[in-house]
Amino acid sequence: MAEAPRETTYRFAPHPSAGFILGLRIPQILGLIIAGAAALGCLRLGGLEGLLVALAIISVAAALVLIPVRGQTIEQWAPVITSFTSRRHTARFRARGAQAGHLIALSDGDLDPQPVTDPVSMPAELADIQLLECELSAYDRALLGVAKDTRARTYTAAVRVQCRAFELLSPEERRQRLEEYGGVLASLARDDSPVRRISWIERALPGDPDALGGYLLDAKREDASLDDPPYELVSYLRLIGRAGLVAEEHELLFALQVDARRPAAKRPIQRLGGGDIGAMAVLAGEIGRLIELLDGAGITPTGVLTRRGLAAAVRDGYDPWGRRQRHRDQDRDTEPGTAAHTAWPAARDEHWSHLQTDGALHCTLWVAEWPRIDVRAIFLQPLLMRADTTRTVALCMELLGPAKAIRRAERAMTEAATEDSLRGRIGQRTSQRQRQRESAAARQEVELAHGHANVRYSAYVTVSVPDGPDARDELEAAVSRVDLQAKAAPLRLERMWGQQAVGFTFGLPFCRGLK
Repeated sequence: MAEAPRETTYRFAPHPSAGFILGLRIPQILGLIIAGAAALGCLRLGGLEGLLVALAIISVAAALVLIPVRGQTIEQWAPVITSFTSRRHTARFRARGAQAGHLIALSDGDLDPQPVTDPVSMPAELADIQLLECELSAYDRALLGVAKDTRARTYTAAVRVQCRAFELLSPEERRQRLEEYGGVLASLARDDSPVRRISWIERALPGDPDALGGYLLDAKREDASLDDPPYELVSYLRLIGRAGLVAEEHELLFALQVDARRPAAKRPIQRLGGGDIGAMAVLAGEIGRLIELLDGAGITPTGVLTRRGLAAAVRDGYDPWGRRQRHRDQDRDTEPGTAAHTAWPAARDEHWSHLQTDGALHCTLWVAEWPRIDVRAIFLQPLLMRADTTRTVALCMELLGPAKAIRRAERAMTEAATEDSLRGRIGQRTSQRQRQRESAAARQEVELAHGHANVRYSAYVTVSVPDGPDARDELEAAVSRVDLQAKAAPLRLERMWGQQAVGFTFGLPFCRGLK
């Protein structure tokens, strides 16, 4: 009997080190140099007191720049603490009320009535975002919602997609799907591309049990009367009734961002009209290309997000439990979604460990470590599919063109060889982690030679619970459950202490989360 083929496994590189030399970052090196100079000054004073002061300076400096606390050194925590402290006076956000219209007194004594204006009140971390809209001429003039970042000069749009259950595919089909998805990334990673980032966002949102009951009543047999319902119908109705808030809905979005400052974007933007119009035209072309690539890779696009759809995606993130009521209140004659000026939270309180918004508490964590062992293609299933918690998983990627990627890979190999030689000269042992990093750099160079794309990426998980008397305890319990699911992946999650407000935006379709 022929032996079944083994499923392909994959290995992630260690988290890239930010070290400048021997694993030390520039702030660490500067801190040690300054401390060493101060210690030498104390030694020149002579005596036991000078020696003790010098030792104290070296010890304090080493503790500040070398000893990690919750994964970061004190000098890394310093800007986070400073920034959070400076934001305390704006940490509580309340939206301004809508104007009901007003009158302006003219010079001749008459009154000039002014129309009602939509209130635009946003928290500081979203102050640079504007929601715009354009048309996709290649897709029957479908409307495309665009999130413009006025500070970064980027334009982002999102596509709603769905795909077959990946876990149910055979190993060969999984391998083929991954190769097709890799082809999508490689096609987008061009040296002359205006695309800056892409991201996917997978959400587990509170479902609507009434929708399950409505579907059951619509799909039941015609002879199954509610006056004298058969046992099977009663059993199903009881089961749906017990579902309650356990029901959940999964949503998958792909977002793509173009950078108007790139030379590859400036020329076509100017040719297509300049300004927002030209930039949205370029973005529309890239979105059309993304839709074709995803469709060819077995990922089915079900529609682009309009301006109202983009606003609804933001609103559902901040207030997941108000989503059901918003759907019920939706006027059937209007376009699905939410008005752009209601996308933002009406209230937002930032705390050191979590974020409190309209009717919900959120906690954002980042994936600090990816699997260090060989894993199968379905390694993320414990986190993505065992969703007994309302949560969002977002992966933001920056695609590097072949020329830039090869230069970076060659530089990484040169730096690794230089550090290895330096460690040999000073007698420092090469750790297993350093060997894995060198091996990963060599593998990356081989993969680039085979035509694969080089991707910078970072992932985030936002956990949400409804606000209430015991919401803090429920949030901590939900975070613990998600952390256990991540460990089964296996991933290591770290909470974004003091950065919850900005970290929450990494789970929105704005392609944020990379420095």
